[in-house]
Amino acid sequence: MHRMKPQSFLFLRLLFCIVCFGIGMGKELKTEAAEGEPLSLYSDGDIVGCIGDSITHATYTPLSYVEMLDQYYLSRFPEREIEFRNLGAGGYKIGDVLNIYDQDPALRGINKAIILLGTNEAILGYAPEEYIGSMEKLIERLKEDGLKGEDILILSPPICDQNCALNYWNGRPRWTFEDRLLEYMDGLEAKADEWEVHYLDFHTSMAELTAQLQKEDAGNTLTTDCIHPNAAGQRLIAYYILRAQGAEEPLSETAASDGEAAAVRDEVTDFYQGERGMKWTWRTETLPVAATDDVLAFRELFDAGDVLYRKTLLAEGFSGDVSYRVLMGEAEIGKFTGKELENGIDFSVLEGDWQDAAGRVYDLQKKRHRSAAAYRNMWIEVMMQRATYTQEQIQTEYEKWRAADQRLRDEMRTAAQEALGGVFSMAVLEEGYSLEELEQDAVRARKAAEEQARKEAEEQARREAEEQARKEAQERAKKAAMEQAAREAEELAAKTAVETWKAVEERGKREGLLKRGIPGLAAGLAVLLLPVLLRRGKAGCLCSGSAKKRREYGQNSGDRGR
Repeated sequence: MHRMKPQSFLFLRLLFCIVCFGIGMGKELKTEAAEGEPLSLYSDGDIVGCIGDSITHATYTPLSYVEMLDQYYLSRFPEREIEFRNLGAGGYKIGDVLNIYDQDPALRGINKAIILLGTNEAILGYAPEEYIGSMEKLIERLKEDGLKGEDILILSPPICDQNCALNYWNGRPRWTFEDRLLEYMDGLEAKADEWEVHYLDFHTSMAELTAQLQKEDAGNTLTTDCIHPNAAGQRLIAYYILRAQGAEEPLSETAASDGEAAAVRDEVTDFYQGERGMKWTWRTETLPVAATDDVLAFRELFDAGDVLYRKTLLAEGFSGDVSYRVLMGEAEIGKFTGKELENGIDFSVLEGDWQDAAGRVYDLQKKRHRSAAAYRNMWIEVMMQRATYTQEQIQTEYEKWRAADQRLRDEMRTAAQEALGGVFSMAVLEEGYSLEELEQDAVRARKAAEEQARKEAEEQARREAEEQARKEAQERAKKAAMEQAAREAEELAAKTAVETWKAVEERGKREGLLKRGIPGLAAGLAVLLLPVLLRRGKAGCLCSGSAKKRREYGQNSGDRGR
């Protein structure tokens, strides 16, 4: 793998800025608990209970934000076993949730909670104090079941789109409770720190985006009926939650420049780029969401596309106005100009093997959504007092739903995992340039590279051999110089010793010291000189000379004595 160049990430950073800050994101999202714990992504083993009303229940759309969160986590973190449990029921208020809390087995076992309630209270005119008081009781009840404040995320209610043209009938608005929702939100923001829970205000951003859309057309809305978020609105709720959790990067990115490629969260091997095309083997580690109508509408809503669901390819070095075909295997999956490739294209929406897998997962998620909605319908009957159930009947219905839900979740995970890790042969070809020609060019380039590498290796080996020979010659010269210096030092020492001896002997004769001190001095000098002369093989000569002088000295002394 090659290190990605800094400019390769520049486009993505710009893209993210456009999406997040250029299209009405509103004030900063409040997503921290009082103790300062940031809102984080969910972990392996988490069971996330999404408690809400019809906006969560969402029988009017193929998926709710609950299943859309599941889509993202299954795509981005396929190794994590996370359950998103839809606990919504149409018409519910916080008080209704509290009334069934101990009866509904589905509320047991969750260790994370997302709460989206307040629209029905606002429609019915509940005072902010009553709404906030009920929310506090629900928070306390969740904490009694073992959840901590940091495990709980309260969402602001979505907008009442009372300015939409669809909200007017005979010139009069039908829904007018937006101001009450804003009062609820003020209360939630004020109490979130006290409750030590996370609070996410996506209402403000949603309202600002809606206002911009309605400048173009007063009938534009992110709802189905000015209250219930439509498919794109549901996608928007999921998007805001993921952003608040810190999900800010695309599913994956592959960048190619100057004949090198790098990938983030996918693996690229066997890469080759020439003047007219490039090829690579792609092993994918993330699965895109299915390119359904709601996803495409959502991406159209955001001019730059939706960062979180993108599998981006950026390729530099191609002619800007030339058309290039993108192939998966031998099948063409798209055409783009060199400029579009340089700016980055999104593979996740192109037809291909991974879209087939994403489509299977999407179909299973729709079944799962319908299954959960059917189970939740029972609680609408209870709330409306149209039916009563014994606890045994409730348990039976719950177990039927749980068994079906587990089968669907297992099928989704299997489908995703079978697609993930798949190896795909990819190519980008200039119009009129064939895959066979690209393969031939790649072979020639590889052989040329191998030949160049061989020559460079031989040249490197030659330089290393010359360097080694030079070092060995230096070592030999250094050793010879040291030996010569040692010999010269020995010779100098011997010469100095002899000269010293002669000088002392001569001085002794002159000063008459031979009689008193020369024998001891001679013995001392002999001891000093002996090691040097032994090494030079002259010890015997010196000793003989010394003995001869001692005999002569003794005779002379004797004669003088007599």
